[in-house]
Amino acid sequence: MIQRILSLLSCFAGGVFLATCFLDVIPHVNGNFHVFNKNSSLNTRYPLPELLFCIGFFAVYLLEELCLRLFAHKTPSTHSHTRASEAHEERLNAFGCSECECDGRDKIQTKNCGDGMDSIAYGQLRKVSSIAESLNKAETTTLQSITFAAAMSFHSILEGLALGVQDSTTGIMSLFISLMIHKGIEAFSVGLQISKSNSRRLKVAAITILIYSLMTPVGSIIGMCIQNSNLQSVLKEGLVTVLEALAVGTFIYVTFFEVLAAERANEFSNIMQLIAIIIGFSVVALFQLLELFVMSVQQH
Repeated sequence: MIQRILSLLSCFAGGVFLATCFLDVIPHVNGNFHVFNKNSSLNTRYPLPELLFCIGFFAVYLLEELCLRLFAHKTPSTHSHTRASEAHEERLNAFGCSECECDGRDKIQTKNCGDGMDSIAYGQLRKVSSIAESLNKAETTTLQSITFAAAMSFHSILEGLALGVQDSTTGIMSLFISLMIHKGIEAFSVGLQISKSNSRRLKVAAITILIYSLMTPVGSIIGMCIQNSNLQSVLKEGLVTVLEALAVGTFIYVTFFEVLAAERANEFSNIMQLIAIIIGFSVVALFQLLELFVMSVQQH
């Protein structure tokens, strides 16, 4: 029951990320690029924001694959367990074992086995295979947690950067309020994903969440430094647009690969998961409408 609730909450978080990506971040990047393209001498019709989205996506994909290879090289014990499992399996095949029945403990009752083959050997095979599977699962979970935290932290830095480059009190206050509401929902979703991936490693989860929580203030400081620097306004706009576009790619990867795909692969009801995703999406969509309403009231 608890696992089902966590799965539905994770799907809710996936809906939040999906809506944030397509209703908030992407329109903001396209608007910034339009302004940059108009004010600069670039004046191109090439879909540069979309290209940067894909570059950010592939960058995170590559990061995860590189980490996966790094983890594989640093964990020879897993491979030794796998080789041991294969050796046991070959031994079973050599003695003619075709099928087995488990009595609920480590001993396995084997059928059609030669007289020289002890059933405990097959029990050891199952135990070793279980250990290897657990190690592989732990590595994958750790890797996904690192990738997820890195992508979301990068996105948080860019959100803070967007706040830091504001040059008017009205812009700062309106963006701060919208960020506060948006980050509250997002932080809940991120905390849920990280704690779910590190349920038995509370220190790792706490440190990861702490780092994530510091990224938006760090981004704001970086944005203030850029805004108060001697760079030309066009160069500032271009720099912010590029960074935000790369963040969109990381957001797309996290949403579809780390959250939605993982939850869709489990054994729980896909209809209930879809409803949870739609609810999460709707929450952000309603906040976007509320933000537009507040902005229209301020202008009047």
